[in-house]
Amino acid sequence: MRTTDDRSAKLAATRRDFIKTASALTGTAVLCPLGWCYTARAAGQPETIVIRGHHLFDMLDALGTGKSSHKTLGPVALKVRANPKAPIKVVVGMDDICGPCEWWDRAKGICTKSLKTYPQDNENSTASDKNAIHVLGLKPGDVMKADELYRLIKARVTKKVFAEEVCVACRLVNKCKETYEPKIEAVVNALAEPRS
Repeated sequence: MRTTDDRSAKLAATRRDFIKTASALTGTAVLCPLGWCYTARAAGQPETIVIRGHHLFDMLDALGTGKSSHKTLGPVALKVRANPKAPIKVVVGMDDICGPCEWWDRAKGICTKSLKTYPQDNENSTASDKNAIHVLGLKPGDVMKADELYRLIKARVTKKVFAEEVCVACRLVNKCKETYEPKIEAVVNALAEPRS
């Protein structure tokens, strides 16, 4: 029969192994005080930026030019542009752009900006999130460095794919597809430039 000390020692060893493995896999320190786990970035490691599928495309102009007046999209795009190696986690739904936005209804998990005029916008945005991630060969939650992600987008998403497979349900697709190719080219070039 095992004693309490034997079980505690085995549990502590298992927990230590978990923490070491998780830390090695994520490149961060996994801390579990009193059983509550969270990760702490290692010094110098960039923060993971969470971006929903269709926002990868909404950010093209800001990423390429380095300018945006959008209150929440602009700062995220500038953060990515300043650090092309920043890890981006692709998601369906709320991201680092939606979360702090005044139009985001946290309780319902929807954007309320144009809801009365365009009641299908949230469903269409979610569909575009899923389409974008699928076309890139990724899964929700996958993480890639920004420069690699936008090179992948350039390689896989032509103007035709953008309009017919990614943002097909979006009411703005015809407007956006006309400038898509020069914008993605500008983004890839901007993220390839060395940063000081």
